[in-house]
Formats: sequence, structure tokens, C-alpha cells
Amino acid sequence: MNQNDYKDQFVWIIGASSGIGLALAQELSARGAILALTARRKPELEKLKADLGGRHKVFALDLTDARATLLTAQAICAAFGRIDRIIFLAAAYAPMKMDSLDITLVKGIVDINLIGAFNLAHAVLPIFKTQKSRGQFALCGSVAGYIGLPYGQPYSATKAAIINLAETLYAEFGDTLDIKLISPGFVRTQLTDKNNFHMPMIIEPEQAAKEIAHGLMSQRFEIHFPKKFIFMLKILRSLPYALSLRLTRIIKT
Repeated sequence: MNQNDYKDQFVWIIGASSGIGLALAQELSARGAILALTARRKPELEKLKADLGGRHKVFALDLTDARATLLTAQAICAAFGRIDRIIFLAAAYAPMKMDSLDITLVKGIVDINLIGAFNLAHAVLPIFKTQKSRGQFALCGSVAGYIGLPYGQPYSATKAAIINLAETLYAEFGDTLDIKLISPGFVRTQLTDKNNFHMPMIIEPEQAAKEIAHGLMSQRFEIHFPKKFIFMLKILRSLPYALSLRLTRIIKT
């Protein structure tokens, strides 16, 4: 892979202050991209910008605010002149059991993971429509959205919805936009640090960033990793409910 394959491309990363988003910002900056770095925490973004150097810009944003999302998208387009790629990596997560939900926390997770994605689509699709060059819009789902597993809600439900949303975007705009779905397995971040169970085939954010950077350049709709783990879950998802639901009940024991 050419290390300058993103040279002078304007890339907007949403969720760039930590985890996969931070690692991807480092990876794409090293490959020559000019970044719009977005998250709620501006100090972390400013530190990242200082570490990266270059012509990157910082835009603090709460994606649950539809108007703020719209204005930020317009500001980024005005600052750079165009947006070549938009990568939605913002996410919130807290493991819960269905009989002990923190419903306030549930709403916050849904607002960030799902409503935030809709707010972003509403803000950026008109921008892509006015641009002459073909843009890219990538949404980060998760293998957690493939099938309902124990103790994964409400995060899993939001990621299943993101998968569905990405499929719809492809169906409606695939002729004019490069729509991508990112489906990571377990990646070692502040979010997965909350888990108290064994996470098979877990990888580091830097490895995830390389997988994403490579996949964004490919012709594939879905960017998924690690391959062996994804393969097993796709098989589980493809099974008849009579078998797959029996297997998922075994997982919790």
C-alpha cells in the first residue's frame, strides 16, 4: 500500500479523540490526508492536532444536536472547499442486562450511536450532492450488530441499526457515493475496557486503523476484521433461528 495514498484528500473523522478514531487519524495523517477532527472533547482534539502537525483542523461537536451537526458540516466544507471522505466512528457503550437497564443511559447511547448517524447523514448528503467529485461516506457498525448476543444491549441494537442504515444509503446513493460499512470485532479501547468477559481475537486500535485505511480504498461495501472472528459470526447469523438462538443462549452460561 502506497503510504501517500491519501495525499491531499480532505477527510472528516467523527469520533477522533480516542480509540479507533484517534488511531485512524494518525494513520491517515501519515498517509498524507488533511483531516477535520471531530469529537465532543476539544482539548483531546487539540492535543491530537498538535501531535500530528500539518493542516488539520479541529471542530468540537455533539452529534446529538442536529443543528450543530449541520453547521459543523457546512463549516468543514467551507474551510476545506470539499470533503472527500466522511468516517463516522463516534460511539457510546455500557454493558447491561435486559432486566437491569439504566434507561437514561440507554437513551444517551441510542442518541449518540444512532440518532447521531442520522443527524450526520442529514447534514452531509446535500454537501456530497453539490460536489462534482464522488465522495465517500463510511459508517462504523460492529459485529455486535450481526445477531443479538447476551449482555450487549443497547449497543448491539444501535449497531444493527447502523448496518441497516448503511445498506439503505448504498441502495439509494450507491451510484453517486462510495458507501462503506465498517464492522470491527473486539478492539482494545476505553469502551471494550468496560467488559468483564473474554474477548476473542481482540486487536489493537492501530491494527484496526490499518484495516480501515486499506478497506476505504477498496471496492468492498463492508470492511470487517479480524477475518476469522467475522467468519464465525457470519455463519452464526446465517443459521436458522432454531439453531442460532439455541447457540446464543449457550454463550451466556
